Amino acid sequence: MASSLEGNKIIASILTAGVIAMGSGFIAGLIYHPEKLAEHAFPIETQTADASGAGDGAAAEESVLALLASADPAAGEKQAKKCTSCHTFEEGGPDKIGPNLWDLIDQPIANNSGFGYSDALASKSGENWTYESLDAFLADPKGWAPGTKMSFGGIKKTQQRADLIAYMRGQSANPAPLPEAPAAAEESAEGEAPAEESAEGEAPTEEAAEGEAPAADEAAPEDTQAASESDEATQTAKAESGGDAAPAADSIMGLLASADVAAGEKQAKKCKSCHSFEEGGPNKIGPNLWNVVNQPIAGNSEFKYSKALAEKSGETWSYENLDGYLANPKGWAPGTKMSFAGVKKLQQRADLVAYLRGLSNDPAPLP
Repeated sequence: MASSLEGNKIIASILTAGVIAMGSGFIAGLIYHPEKLAEHAFPIETQTADASGAGDGAAAEESVLALLASADPAAGEKQAKKCTSCHTFEEGGPDKIGPNLWDLIDQPIANNSGFGYSDALASKSGENWTYESLDAFLADPKGWAPGTKMSFGGIKKTQQRADLIAYMRGQSANPAPLPEAPAAAEESAEGEAPAEESAEGEAPTEEAAEGEAPAADEAAPEDTQAASESDEATQTAKAESGGDAAPAADSIMGLLASADVAAGEKQAKKCKSCHSFEEGGPNKIGPNLWNVVNQPIAGNSEFKYSKALAEKSGETWSYENLDGYLANPKGWAPGTKMSFAGVKKLQQRADLVAYLRGLSNDPAPLP
């Protein structure tokens, strides 16, 4: 009897506590009236993929195509180091969490038979990793390939994507040709010596650019530009006055004797990712450029030139030919793989050719 009474007391205590708690909440609600804020006091930023671009292969809003010719593979390699926990980049490297990335560009998507791709990428196996698709995937992996297992938010900065793609392009025994720059970019390049990284230097190199379209030719400072224009005006004036049999105003012939070799070397530094310049140097994406002037075009037997240059193997890299090629590669050698618009400024071409002339144990005589 006593134990039954004790149990009733416990149950009554629990019920009483519950009633008090409920009553307290009800009374508090009558006294206080909380207001909902129209917006967060501290905004929470979120990133959402643009649904319009999901899965359609559309490149990011700002494309890398106009930047690839002047992109920095060294900077891209730095970024790629962050990926080495999941990928390998060297030829024959093993698959890790992600597949080996050697020779990726212009190859079929999901083509590594030893790796298990997600359905999102496997469904795109009929497509290639073009520059556009790689740009779009790196910018927004989950937007471009909904359902991908890639737990990576994407690279939002266009220049960083361009640098990384330029590095990945170089991870191949036969790098894919660079794409044509968008029309707008080509137009803007026409006033300021375009992207010529390899000084296209290769002039003969062509394939250098063949593969790696050189970077933009450094725009001359205003005083240098003025000097260049002055030189051109002087040459024209001499021709009109019947002076020293001056060459045409659109030729570098009259400028070579006074060209600035140091300025030409400075431009050529941009080409070193594609070419070597020292005697006995290796071929890279483009051929070695030692002793180019007055030598046969496509004369490096250890380098595979494009058909456009190979067809000119009976000619030499005379000053005139170098000038014509550097001024307008695709106009001078239609079909060349060199995706470079040319060096428009006479003085800059003269400086570059003067530097190339000096890369020889027996420099060619000046014209």
